Amino acid sequence: MALNVARWIALFALLCASAAAQAVDVVNMPTGNSCGVRVAGDTRPRIGLAMGGGGARGIAHVRILRKLEELNIPVDCIAGTSAGALVGALYASGQSPAQIEQVVLDTEWMAMFSDTLPRRDRSLRRKGDDYTQMTAVGIGLGGAGKRVQVSGGVSQGERLIALFERATGGSRISSDFDKLATPYRAVATDLNTGQAVVLSHGNLPMAMRASMSLPGIFRPVSVDGRVLLDGGVADNVPVDVVRAMGAERVIAVDVGTPLSELDQDASLLDVIGQLSGFLTTRNANQQLATLGAQDLLITPPLTGQVATGDFNKAPLALQIGQQAADAAAPALRAFSQPSAAYQQWQVARQQRAVSAAPAPIAFIEVDNQTGYADAVLLSYLPVEVGKPLDSEAMQQGILRGYGMDTLASFSYEQIERDGQAGVRISARAKPNGPAYLQAGWTISNDFEGNHESNLRAGLLFAPLSPYGAEARVTLQVGSEPALTGSYYHPFDLHNRYGFEAAGGFQTRSFNLFDDDDDNKIARFRVQRTGASIGLVREVSNVLALRVGVERYRGNAKVEVGDPTIPRTDFDEGAFTASATYDNIDSLYFPRDGFLATLGTYQSREALGADTRFGQVDLDAVGAFPFGKQAVQLGLRYHVTASGEAPVQNLYRLGGRWRLAGFQHNQLTGQHYALGFVGYTYELGKVLGRSAQVGGTVEYGNAWQRRSDMSLEDGIWNGSLFLGFDSWIGPLIFGMGMREGGERVVFIELGQTL
Repeated sequence: MALNVARWIALFALLCASAAAQAVDVVNMPTGNSCGVRVAGDTRPRIGLAMGGGGARGIAHVRILRKLEELNIPVDCIAGTSAGALVGALYASGQSPAQIEQVVLDTEWMAMFSDTLPRRDRSLRRKGDDYTQMTAVGIGLGGAGKRVQVSGGVSQGERLIALFERATGGSRISSDFDKLATPYRAVATDLNTGQAVVLSHGNLPMAMRASMSLPGIFRPVSVDGRVLLDGGVADNVPVDVVRAMGAERVIAVDVGTPLSELDQDASLLDVIGQLSGFLTTRNANQQLATLGAQDLLITPPLTGQVATGDFNKAPLALQIGQQAADAAAPALRAFSQPSAAYQQWQVARQQRAVSAAPAPIAFIEVDNQTGYADAVLLSYLPVEVGKPLDSEAMQQGILRGYGMDTLASFSYEQIERDGQAGVRISARAKPNGPAYLQAGWTISNDFEGNHESNLRAGLLFAPLSPYGAEARVTLQVGSEPALTGSYYHPFDLHNRYGFEAAGGFQTRSFNLFDDDDDNKIARFRVQRTGASIGLVREVSNVLALRVGVERYRGNAKVEVGDPTIPRTDFDEGAFTASATYDNIDSLYFPRDGFLATLGTYQSREALGADTRFGQVDLDAVGAFPFGKQAVQLGLRYHVTASGEAPVQNLYRLGGRWRLAGFQHNQLTGQHYALGFVGYTYELGKVLGRSAQVGGTVEYGNAWQRRSDMSLEDGIWNGSLFLGFDSWIGPLIFGMGMREGGERVVFIELGQTL
């Protein structure tokens, strides 16, 4: 449903501009006899297949193809729009209906609508962004005039391209689509004219992607100087295209969504959906009206059962396609050929589908429209002159590079020049950059009067150097206001060494409870201003080492409680060092991987501190999945190893993963230690985002004196929770308990491990 709504809204403006058109206006209409190659004595009429668009409804096309093969019906040429372009291209590239069906069933379609890399596959820099608890909102400052720019779609479609590359045989050199196993055309729409654009050559996966550029969902793509989006807007059932290829008889398959019956109480979304439907149904009806007695129309009865966005209903769409194919079988037999003639056609098709062994790459071209150096882009791709191209490894590299989150597109195609094979790498920066707006929101509420909420907005500037330097400015308002900035500068191509700087104004709150730890008697507000600098060594994609120094000045005062307690001013100056191993899949709902951080904070007078002390911190979490279930094991050990930490450096405890039976920040101390075991069960996914139920058992405590730390002095805690990895952050509702019967009901948004 969410996909349909976005599409309706995006189509509305285009509808207003083009609804008056009464005929399909097609540019680059192919002419000639592309529809199959005749041999001596072959006089049968050429059969063309026009495969319509319809999103998930287009999955029904697969069973139509199977029926055609069962009835010995040769398909001499194919023209497809949107989902029809996808299925048609797979068949045209030599795949059998059984192979195409396996692709359809094995693909996690909802994941195709997101280009976000799994967290474990991201660089350490991008993994670290999770700790900012902010996400990109698709808005930024781009262009020479620094105008406000909005992203052109939810997804760039990089995962779709990867899927198409694998399914069609990605080592194919871009060329004429007449040279495929079955001659083929994809139909897209020119965003600037509303005309249908017929793609007859070039990069086959890119042609498929262009035809499937659902408005508002996928960013339009540029092909041969035209900006293209979903072909259904202009020519949803391309009968005219397949005729122009030379088809003498046409089998048309219409999987489009018919218009709804609305009344005066129709909602705004219903009306917009109906208006967008005018575009596809009108041009489809125009095309279907041209079918003659020698042609055939198949319309699978999908309405009311499979909608455009119901990709999770692939088995049902296949079943309905089978029903339509079986019902059409008597009429289809008029297209059947004798077994001997059909087998001869199949042999010729299979011979055309066999591609030569990948040739060694003789040259590499880079079309770089970003602020990154060519070498940075190439560093993600396993391409080397003198060696054949590995299409699967190339797509993995493309996705890793796209994971920089600053590229609108990052793609490749094999080309030929002077008889030599080469590869062209293309990269384009997001139009809503190089200043990207980010936002985040964290909430913690125990329904006992303890409420914390922080709203953040930031601007990420990237890249600021050819190697990918970045800067971020963040404003936080709410319980703990802050205005901070950071800068990261890599020194080498692979970002193995870098410089970090951060600073600004920050606030933190500390709660003081009575001896029973049930009643809050005071709340301290700590404010500080300063900066830190450091050096980073990224040993690998999972291991980083950091050293640095920091200098801050601030004060601590009572915000709630005894007003006679005087304000305390302080100076901080410290040496810091840490090692981080990060291979976990999520900071919020971990199911697989390991995360460990070992660090030290050494406050010294020589660095400007007014208090000398040292702290050592260890956090380790492991997650182990089995099916939809997962178990988490964790250990935290934090001590003030020397001296005594002032109030602003006390450890804070309370909440899930940190003694869930206590309120957020209810416990403070010079030292703390705890261990926990967690369990989660994945209830399901909504557009690729997980909903889970789970619980924790935790044991630990906080102490003021290290000599008091004892395994016997721990407190048992536990929690039960329901969580959803929502679009505005991880949302968790649950209840915490601790020994003695005390309970805390809590709701959290944006809280990490």
